[in-house]
Amino acid sequence: MVAIKAKYENGRIVLPPDAPRRKPCEVTVLFPDDEDATRPRDRERMRRAAGGWAGLVDGDQLIRDIYEARKISTRKPPRL
Repeated sequence: MVAIKAKYENGRIVLPPDAPRRKPCEVTVLFPDDEDATRPRDRERMRRAAGGWAGLVDGDQLIRDIYEARKISTRKPPRL
């Protein structure tokens, strides 16, 4: 299976010139939902969530802890 981005223009699906073409083939086309209907709800959710962690987590310390944890290796050394 190959995933390709294509454009929908004037009732036609236009593939990029370098897209692999196999004949015959069956394709599935997924159209995004109406974006205008979901955006106001998403914006409201983001607005309500803003500042939810304020005072609970020290952001700078969290970043330092993440980078420190990445330095720890739990992988065994390779046998040569």
